[in-house]
Amino acid sequence: MSNKKLYSIGTFSKITGLSPDTIRFYEKKDLIHPEHGPRQLRQYTDAHVDHVALLLRLKAAGFTLDEIHTYTNYRGQGPETIPTRLRLMREKVESLHEKQSDIEVSIKYLNEKMEFLKKQQQDNLIK
Repeated sequence: MSNKKLYSIGTFSKITGLSPDTIRFYEKKDLIHPEHGPRQLRQYTDAHVDHVALLLRLKAAGFTLDEIHTYTNYRGQGPETIPTRLRLMREKVESLHEKQSDIEVSIKYLNEKMEFLKKQQQDNLIK
C-alpha cells in the first residue's frame, strides 16, 4: 500500500493557487495528468504540485501553454532530451531579449513624448 498523499481537486487548488477551472483547463491542454481514484474522481500528489510549480515558472518566463506542453513532453522523455530543452530555453531567452528591446524603444518614445507634451503645456500656460 502506498503512503503518498492524495489531494482532491479542491485541496490541490488551494495548494497550487490555481482555480479548479484552471486545473481542468490545464488537464484538457494535456499539461496536468491526475490520477483517478474511486468513482473516477481526480486525485493529485505532491509530484503534481511540483509539476504545477514548473508550469507556473515557465508561464511566468513567457512560455505559451503550447510551448510549455512541448517542453514538459520532452522533460517526461528523460535526460536524453536535455539538449532539446536547452534549445527551447535559449530560443525563449532570445525572444524575450527582442521583446525587451522593443519595450525599451517604446519607453524611450513615450518619455520623449511626455517631455514634448509637458513643454507644450508650459508654453500654453505662459501665453
